[in-house]
Amino acid sequence: MKLKYSESHPLKSYLLNEQFLTKEEFIKKYENFQWFELLKLQLSANENQVHCSPSLNVEDDKGDGVSVSIVGDLNEYEFYVCYKRPITRKKTKWFGLVEYDYYDKDFCSIIPEQTKEDGLKAFMLFYERNLKELEEKWG
Repeated sequence: MKLKYSESHPLKSYLLNEQFLTKEEFIKKYENFQWFELLKLQLSANENQVHCSPSLNVEDDKGDGVSVSIVGDLNEYEFYVCYKRPITRKKTKWFGLVEYDYYDKDFCSIIPEQTKEDGLKAFMLFYERNLKELEEKWG
């Protein structure tokens, strides 16, 4: 299966290298992505030049997807795993008196304190369509 792949670079306001990749092609991109070089570039830039953290993104034809970003300092960094998908959530209104189901078509879980290996595992689960395990770990 091929999924839409893209990169987010700190000093670019748009996505780069948008293309469809197989799982094997993606693994090579992930392993060769310049995580630390782009983080160093982000940290040395003026704050108003930075648009995002270095990230890789994969999404399916419905718009569901996984993104992994590196944040922090060069000697103390972490990865964030973001999992975007539709879910039904509970919402309350009228000062908590009324609770109802709300369908959020663009819900995104953002899980900090992950490793580079965790990020790759999240992508592999998404490629393999093992959404149950993906939801358990990063939902």
